[in-house]
Amino acid sequence: MPIILALMINELRNGWFKRTFQTVSYMPHFISWVIAANIIITVLSSSGVINNILMGLGIINEPIQFMQNGPLFWWIIAFSNTWKSMGFNAIMYLAAISAINPELYEVARVDGASRFKQMLHITLPSIKPTIIILAILAVGGILNAGFDQQYLLQNNTVLQYSEVIDTYTYKYGLQKGMFSYGAAVGLFKSVVAFILVLSVNTMAKKMDEQSLF
Repeated sequence: MPIILALMINELRNGWFKRTFQTVSYMPHFISWVIAANIIITVLSSSGVINNILMGLGIINEPIQFMQNGPLFWWIIAFSNTWKSMGFNAIMYLAAISAINPELYEVARVDGASRFKQMLHITLPSIKPTIIILAILAVGGILNAGFDQQYLLQNNTVLQYSEVIDTYTYKYGLQKGMFSYGAAVGLFKSVVAFILVLSVNTMAKKMDEQSLF
């Protein structure tokens, strides 16, 4: 999603609209999860905006319990995480795009390449090294499902859907005083993340000769 957003912003030609759109897109990153979680819970409540709109359009007859539905909770987590981090993560891709030689686009336009083909054959290949490096780093945090997000949005109804390693470690390690057990779980997660980074880095190096180290 950050890559798609960066490509969209790069294609905007109106300078004022481009800057405004970019600013609005990364503003959620600076909102704490405490505030963001309350906004999400309020919007998705029985009397929230989403249910009011759906009922007003006649799509549903009674409010949907979004925060009490396990499978829906996964979608809520995915959407909220994307909404909050997408704009800020796109900045790195925009920085890589800005470093592309403008002459490449001029030559492509002379050859009759459309803006879509320029994006496909110039922009994406040029930022490929950045995409690979950031993908490798992202794999290292794949087990970090977001403690703040999960802990603030979860409830007893969806606990079996919302429990992740970080919240599990917190509950057993700190709340129940099992410090050694919590430390072991945290260490295990770090070891798995390290192995994943090494594996993906090796694969990237063999496939594309581009790696983190």
